[in-house]
Amino acid sequence: MFVPRKVADSYRGMINSIGFYPSVLSVGFLVFAIITMSVEYLAPVEQLKSFISVVLVDSAENARTILSTLAGSIISLTVFSFSMVMVVLNSASASLSPRVVPGLITRKSHQMVLGFYLGSIIYSIIMLININKLEGGSTAIPSIGVLFALVFGLISLGLFVFFIHSISRAIQVDNVLNGLFSQTKNEIKTIIQRQQDNPVEDFPDFTKWHSVSSKTEGYYKGVHTDKLCAILADEDIKVYISVNQGYFTVKGYPFLKCNKDISNDEELINKILDCFIFYIEEYISDHYRYGLTQISEIAVKAMSPGINDPGTAVKSIDMLSILLIQRLSINDINYSFKHSDKGPLLYLHETSFDELLHDNFTPLRNYAKGDAYVMTNVLEAFKNILFIAHKDTDARNSLFNYLNAIVDDINEHVTNEYDRREVTNMLNSIARISQEQGEKLVARFSTTKSKDI
Repeated sequence: MFVPRKVADSYRGMINSIGFYPSVLSVGFLVFAIITMSVEYLAPVEQLKSFISVVLVDSAENARTILSTLAGSIISLTVFSFSMVMVVLNSASASLSPRVVPGLITRKSHQMVLGFYLGSIIYSIIMLININKLEGGSTAIPSIGVLFALVFGLISLGLFVFFIHSISRAIQVDNVLNGLFSQTKNEIKTIIQRQQDNPVEDFPDFTKWHSVSSKTEGYYKGVHTDKLCAILADEDIKVYISVNQGYFTVKGYPFLKCNKDISNDEELINKILDCFIFYIEEYISDHYRYGLTQISEIAVKAMSPGINDPGTAVKSIDMLSILLIQRLSINDINYSFKHSDKGPLLYLHETSFDELLHDNFTPLRNYAKGDAYVMTNVLEAFKNILFIAHKDTDARNSLFNYLNAIVDDINEHVTNEYDRREVTNMLNSIARISQEQGEKLVARFSTTKSKDI
């Protein structure tokens, strides 16, 4: 079924909102309250009440007191919990990276707790307004409903303890980094497994394919693969996405290539373009490079004068090295076999290894180039990557090309003799892995600054 892009974008914005699950749970509790009142006074339920009368209220005044207390108390918990969420988001944005905020907002456990609070409040209020006086002076008490409200209140207290524990852990930098690392690694492994299950050795010459221009502007963040491949299978065409995910496109930019000329079929072009997703937030589930970016930004933030946490920067660098080693197993061109057994219908341009080095280490290199401890660990990270990639000519050349830039910065900003010896020792370790290029790197470091010391 074809879904217009505006509808798809609205749906994505709705489900990623902090209020989505609370709203759904609130409606669920409202429906449950209506069902409870519908069966409260039925004969089988009245018989049940007689068996469990010891846990049921028998006074309208007691019922009103219990329900009023529960509603007021849970409202207080809700206000405090929402305040904690805002504090955590503000702290995460200030001390970690603004890019991690969407991931914290969409954490389902927190949304479910807040939704349970709101639902319990709604349920208690519905029960409260259904304590009615009947003819003859008697009072109809929804005692089963009051019992459920009391159970929900006790569960809310337990969830509050869980919420405080979870939200306090969510802002700890080690937990944030570990979460980003695990998610990113899983995304990379998924792509590797998919390519191993459906290997492709020969790729078409995309330079001869026909360009398709964008009709909108924004950050390209992904594509509805199932929907697009279904269209491609029906039309017997293939498409190559020539830009990286996260790339900002403008109207008229040729970011697609097609193996057939479809420039005269406006309807088909619009159907294809409506399969692409444009928005600002960066979710690791869309692409692993966003995880790398967020880890890199946390490292850069840790080196800011207001935070000054080189230990976090070093841990981030180690994680980046492991993820980049995993990235070496991915082809530079990704693809999808959905809706086709013969060959891929959709080809995607993966961010190259060289681009990942530049995007993730350049900000860190610029902000930490005067810190010998951090820069030595950057060199060690490159040494570890090189140890795995030294037989991959392209990856090795990319690493040494960037190592030259790192050495130039260290030469310019690290003048202490002790620190320079440590850097020299690390460069010698690199030279033992790749002798010819490594020795050139050592010579570049030794000679460039010697006249200034």
